[in-house]
Amino acid sequence: MLSRKSMRRADVVASCLFMALGGGVIYSAWQMPWATQRTGGSPQWYLSPGLFPTIIGVLLVLFSARVLLQAVREGGHQGLMPAIRTWISGLGANRPVHRAFLIALLMMIYVFLGVGRINFHVASGLFLFASIALFWWPMSGRPLAVNVIITALVAVLTPLVIGSIFTRLLYVPMP
Repeated sequence: MLSRKSMRRADVVASCLFMALGGGVIYSAWQMPWATQRTGGSPQWYLSPGLFPTIIGVLLVLFSARVLLQAVREGGHQGLMPAIRTWISGLGANRPVHRAFLIALLMMIYVFLGVGRINFHVASGLFLFASIALFWWPMSGRPLAVNVIITALVAVLTPLVIGSIFTRLLYVPMP
């Protein structure tokens, strides 16, 4: 577990990133229409598509500013740059960061190249198979053939069961 000082440094960095994200959400929401005549009457701002994302962006900025303020009060800004330089220089050997980037890469491939381009069940099955093979097989302690059979069953059955629940019980069409 990180020391209190390290946690406050992490809070400073994370809150700044989340404030930037909130600012981006607000900017994008303001590009949306702010008057709608959906009801057939006069324009109504409270029905605009940009309202909800703007509220989320404002809350993200406000809550992140609160975390930033508390972290700075507790000295999280002191020694921040050397800590960032040390973290960056150690990225080559930082296995948890490698795993996080690999997970993000798999998700991007699934979302941007799989869903909508190939059958949902096939894309989901391939994503599950790759994820399980990368993250479970090395620590399972089982023979490769057993791992392949278990992974194949999970990769085939999970999209079928979840797809059936959404389409048949919840009446939500799958992509």
